[in-house]
Amino acid sequence: MNQSDLQKQGSITVALSLVVNVVLASVKLAVGLIANSHALIADGIHSLVDITSDIAAIIGIRFSHLPKDEDHPYGHHRFSTLATLFISTLVLIFCVGLAWHSLTGLVRADKIETPGIAAAWVAGVALILKETFYQFARRQAERLGSRLLLANAADHRADAVASLLALVAVIVANTHPEWVMVDKVVGLVLAGWLGAEGVKLFKGASADLIDTAPEAAVLHDLSEHILAVPGAKGFHAFRARRLGDRFEVDFHLQVVETATVAEGHAIAGQVKSDILRLHPEVISVLVHVEPDVPEHRKRDGHYGLAK
Repeated sequence: MNQSDLQKQGSITVALSLVVNVVLASVKLAVGLIANSHALIADGIHSLVDITSDIAAIIGIRFSHLPKDEDHPYGHHRFSTLATLFISTLVLIFCVGLAWHSLTGLVRADKIETPGIAAAWVAGVALILKETFYQFARRQAERLGSRLLLANAADHRADAVASLLALVAVIVANTHPEWVMVDKVVGLVLAGWLGAEGVKLFKGASADLIDTAPEAAVLHDLSEHILAVPGAKGFHAFRARRLGDRFEVDFHLQVVETATVAEGHAIAGQVKSDILRLHPEVISVLVHVEPDVPEHRKRDGHYGLAK
């Protein structure tokens, strides 16, 4: 799938998400205020955060696919990483505010009123919509290989859980008035759970920005076709780094000692071509060619040797 298709389909997915979140945020906040449901109000505030996240994701997708220029010779792919970092920061800020709001509400327990049952209906509908959209967005993210869309999909799952807890809180408060404070307890639970998700997203985006190496399984997957090319005798110092949703790869390649410069270049070219063809998530491959002699058969970093 080419970059324009990725941009188009990714943008459509997030645009649909934005429409859903605008509608849900408006309804949740309005009904939450009317029905006096603090859990639903908190859920509505989370939907407002989702709106900002969707806008950030749209901007990230738009700019990450811009072509290289003089100021950005490696491209603009890390715009999507910055957008993910921004989304995770918003989630963490929301969680701190929600925790504070819930704690102060529990301290003033004598002022807690039973929420209206209308809040339960809104929370139930929101739960179904958000879980459905999460499944759709997750499949799109996996199909397009986009971590930014995956982060956006995770936000839908978080909102679905928030709606589920709000639904439980309202039902419990109405069926057992003596447990009306559960509405606030749910706020604390949401703050902790969503905070953990926010930290996970923040750590992942930060790791990408400082060029943290991907998992060993990813390196193996990207390099497993190298030795299948005739003339390739080994490789070492295989490295990969994330540029947004894509990878940049470089490594040292050993070719038969008797190969001419042109033959070594042809072998390296075939290896590069195979990696780019079999792994559309890779946008750049840099190969350093070396003769297959003992001093170059190193076992440093991620490596492989022909049998």
